[in-house]
Amino acid sequence: MELTVLMDNHTEIDVYYLGEPAVSYWIRADGKQFLFDAGYSDAFLHNAQDMNIDVTVADAVILSHGHNDHTGGLRALLSHMTNRTPRLIAHPHALSPKHLGGMDIGMPLPLDVLSHHMKLTLTKQPLWLTERLLFLGEIPRTVAFEPPVAIGETYLADGDVCSK
Repeated sequence: MELTVLMDNHTEIDVYYLGEPAVSYWIRADGKQFLFDAGYSDAFLHNAQDMNIDVTVADAVILSHGHNDHTGGLRALLSHMTNRTPRLIAHPHALSPKHLGGMDIGMPLPLDVLSHHMKLTLTKQPLWLTERLLFLGEIPRTVAFEPPVAIGETYLADGDVCSK
């Protein structure tokens, strides 16, 4: 298994990749390739290109959760995947609108746009991606150092507001 950091909020001197307060990783495992999170902007695409990684060939795009620092680059990614319909794997609430203090902090694309351009696999349950790579699904918050609820409020399709 190989993991390549395409985006995070750390840059090194004399290593000229872009950084932003966001996350994106390229994972190769068991002959498959995955994009895990899509950063805050298109900057992860520039870094991938500079690293000679073609993220448009991903077997799936996986989202850890639905905040915009992990999903913001999806619009730019889809503009590069014009001849493919990639699979998107995420928790069902990841695609729901999220707000904090009146600001939109969620997915930049509405569900209908995503479902038109991607094959959605939304699950709270674990999902094997390869023989050795597992999407964990919903992870309960059970440790004292982590807040009991996620940042912001998630607005579900049925009108309910969820804080996890």
